[in-house]
This record gives sequence, C-alpha cells and structure tokens, in this order.
Amino acid sequence: MSFVADTVFLNAADLTFFRAPVGDTRLRLLFKDEWCCPEVRVGQLLPLSDPDVYWAIRNGDDGEIGVLKDLSGLESESRRILEEEVSRRYLLPKVLSVLKVRDEFGVVVWDVVTDVGEKRFTVRNLRDSSVALTLTRVLMTDVDGNRYEFPNIGNLSTAAQDVLLKVV
Repeated sequence: MSFVADTVFLNAADLTFFRAPVGDTRLRLLFKDEWCCPEVRVGQLLPLSDPDVYWAIRNGDDGEIGVLKDLSGLESESRRILEEEVSRRYLLPKVLSVLKVRDEFGVVVWDVVTDVGEKRFTVRNLRDSSVALTLTRVLMTDVDGNRYEFPNIGNLSTAAQDVLLKVV
C-alpha cells in the first residue's frame, strides 16, 4: 500500500473549521456546506522539519478524513483556529538558557529558561532521550514525555554545551 495512493488530499477552500458553542472545546469541520464532522483532530505530519505543510485531519474516532497540503486556501478564522489547535498540541518550549544542569544518580536534571518561562525537567539516559536535528539544534524528551528544543547549543553556557555535545 502506498501512502500517497491511499491518502485523500483535501482542498482548503472546501473546509470550514469552527468551535462548538461556548463551553464545548471540540473542534468541528464543515465540508463544502454538505456535511459536518462534530469532532476533528488536527496534526502536522512534519511538525519539526516543515510545520507549514501537510496537516492530517482525523475524526473523533481517530479515522482519517484526509490531508490538507497547507493552510493558504482557508478562510482566516478557520486558519486561526487550526493554528491555535496545533500550538496547544505541539507545545515545544525552546530553551533560551540553562540555569543549572546536574547529574544526579544517573539522571540529568535541567533548570532552564524557555520561551514559555522557567522549567525544571529530568532526563534518563541522555543519549536515548535526545535527537540532534542539526549540528547545533537538539530535541530532548524528559521522563514525563515532554519535549524541549535547544535551538542553538552554541548560545548556551560551556557546562550545558559539554553535556549536550555528548549526544550530538
């Protein structure tokens, strides 16, 4: 089976995304004014390498509705709603500076400043929990499954660089 052959590519002009009435946070989809899906989920197929293209649209039972190549053809309110939905789903704090990093009994504890505030997170097995996206960009997953992006390790302290260079 081929991914492209089995995938339905959606035309953005045919789609209207909206929220349910006040108090209900579900995302809904109206297709060509013909049918409505009362609950949809949206995900990016390439959230790290190319977040502006290929958006997966799934129904509330996790069945595939189709793939939207990009958001350019959506009306502005639908686009705003999708971008808001994805920003909640793919919260990826960017580490701006490392306040303290220490190895405690085989786990690494990070105290950092991110673009969403100060955070403390713990990583087991640093090598398995980190992915070098480029020579200077690292993605790290903590013990709770939260992800953190180190956008440029060259801008960090020498101590933090020493720890990160072990996995790059």
